[in-house]
Amino acid sequence: MHRTRRPEPVPRTLLHALAFLFGVWLALLLWPHAAAASGEDASAPFAELEAEFHDEVNAVRAARHLIALRRLPEIDRIARAHSRDMANRRYLSHVTPEGRNPVDRLHAGGVSGFTLAAENAGMTTRHDPNREILQGWLHSDDHRHNLYAPPFNTTGIGVVQASDGTFYYTQLYVTLPR
Repeated sequence: MHRTRRPEPVPRTLLHALAFLFGVWLALLLWPHAAAASGEDASAPFAELEAEFHDEVNAVRAARHLIALRRLPEIDRIARAHSRDMANRRYLSHVTPEGRNPVDRLHAGGVSGFTLAAENAGMTTRHDPNREILQGWLHSDDHRHNLYAPPFNTTGIGVVQASDGTFYYTQLYVTLPR
């Protein structure tokens, strides 16, 4: 009868321990890239910028005694995908070149049950993109209307930077049952 040797559960030499630690370090180093490749956006490159923008939008709404918009990751993913598409194909529109509008994109992204939906989109090359985009939206009747619309209670925000440095912003506004 042939016996196979079972691997040792604990490294027995310094070389084995270093090889093990290198493997763990390499796995941790590559983990965010694997998540991005699988379509996960939890570690979005501009997640902090998006969170700050969300806070700024809610502060503007609070100044008008409106409810805060709650962010949902699935709506963030849809907004981020639209910003990424605009950045990659160099356009700025609520409708893709294929004719898909915000409602189409929400449905395709698996968001349903909403009664109202709207979208703001913008682009900037300024050093303070959140300020530039928010101020631009506040000075535009249509964008301001979406920011101040009382029925909206949920949002998704996507910020992407194109290879030329331009930031593309998409914010979806949705009314979901409470």
